[in-house]
Amino acid sequence: MIEKGFTKPTDRITRLKNQILNARPHVEAERAVLATEAYKATEGLSPILRRARVVEKIFAELPITIRDDELVVGSITVNPRSTEICPEFSFDWVEKEFDTMATRVADPFEIPKETAAALHEAFKYWPGRTTADLAASYMSKKAKDCIANGVFTVGNYFYGGVGHVCVDYGKILKTGFRGVIIEAIKRREVLDERDPDTIKKQQFYTAVIIAYTAAIGFANRYADKAEELARACSNPTRKAELEQIAKNCRRVPEHGATSFWEACQTMWFVQCMLQIESSGHSISPGRFDQYMYPFLKADTAISRDFAQELIDCIWIKLNDVNKTRDEVSAQAFAGYAVFQNLCVGGQTEDGLDATNDVSYMCMEAVAHVRLPAPSFSIRVWQGTPDDFLHRAAEVVRLGLGVPAVYNDEVIIPSLQNRGVSLSDARDYGIVGCVEPQAIHRTEGWHDAAFFNVAKVLEITLDNGKVGDIQLGPITGDPRDWKSIDDFYTAFTGQMSFFVKYLAEADNCVDIAHAERGAAAVPLGDGR
Repeated sequence: MIEKGFTKPTDRITRLKNQILNARPHVEAERAVLATEAYKATEGLSPILRRARVVEKIFAELPITIRDDELVVGSITVNPRSTEICPEFSFDWVEKEFDTMATRVADPFEIPKETAAALHEAFKYWPGRTTADLAASYMSKKAKDCIANGVFTVGNYFYGGVGHVCVDYGKILKTGFRGVIIEAIKRREVLDERDPDTIKKQQFYTAVIIAYTAAIGFANRYADKAEELARACSNPTRKAELEQIAKNCRRVPEHGATSFWEACQTMWFVQCMLQIESSGHSISPGRFDQYMYPFLKADTAISRDFAQELIDCIWIKLNDVNKTRDEVSAQAFAGYAVFQNLCVGGQTEDGLDATNDVSYMCMEAVAHVRLPAPSFSIRVWQGTPDDFLHRAAEVVRLGLGVPAVYNDEVIIPSLQNRGVSLSDARDYGIVGCVEPQAIHRTEGWHDAAFFNVAKVLEITLDNGKVGDIQLGPITGDPRDWKSIDDFYTAFTGQMSFFVKYLAEADNCVDIAHAERGAAAVPLGDGR
């Protein structure tokens, strides 16, 4: 095969990439301060309405910025590649690292003194009020002791927000947030007042309306900002770009997209807002080529080169998302990993080949941007075109570690064996590192815990002890064992014991998020 090679990125993309490469990640305090103020002001509301009002305040007041050269706008932080803090999930580990986070070995973040002071003041409200506190209150002492002694951890969701989901980007591209609001209003109007669950349903739909209205306002703030910058801009080319950005943000994501540029802006606003609200990692864009291609196909005015540049801009924005973890977790997830898994290729719900122009353009974006995000994946099956496979091989030869390749012939039947319908299984996407799921129909909470098998082996060899603590059951002194079967019996006994407490701890975290961290963001179409 003769290698086709890749085109060079535009100068704009090179400049935007350098912004990311040269950025010194910062911790910013604005979201934490706004969330704290909102929680203080809403103590009399139900958890889900309270959460909706928190999101409303954040979207209304979080500082916004449009960076030089951007064509797709919307940022979580003022500084590039930086992070906000979400104290409603946990906070104490942040305060412990005020003086060391900038110098730690893995994933350092700058915390200016004024930021630390603002966070310290906000954190005074949170002891006993976080989802982590609530989860811990449900856990038995034994489960907490297991965590403290390194048998397992449920830290991803114990200390952070919900992730490992893929929402229905395609729905918002078609109907906009206004369509979701109308749907919520209609469903609320036909609720049966005799149904005891109606009260919760009413609150949920009301929260949806509040949150999505606030999200529309967030986009309009970017439209205002773009208009302001356009008025002050003396460069006619950039002035025209800013004016179009303003028009885009004024239309989407409130309404459905009418151009490929609007579709790119919509997709990014959804991704950005989810990160702002949830503090979760592994919020995956899913089958990007499937929901974006119809808008490229219908846009007869756009050039192929400009459409490619817009996709490249999304690749840059995905690298702007960042998240800080505690020092130990930062070492485990080193590299500022956020695990936004974007997948192309595969097949349609009807079992036909799904490869399209956007599938190939995403591979071109990987070659243009050459940054860690997104976690780029492809799906292959017996109907995958040879050109697609060859192009993927060229991407592999770049040495970037992508794409990851997923075999439909294995994954689709395995999902069916788990009860997923054939059409939904064919429409699977990848979330997180490597996890297939029925996109926008599953809230998998993958990697909700990590289990330390080596630690359990050590405990087994010490007859259930960790130091002087009898943490596990007494399964026998190894010196008394007569055969490998004795070891195996002891080891599996310890494993069964500790897995039970891992499940307990995970369930406690689930309960805490359901009660205290409820979000008013439907995953998808409800199927």
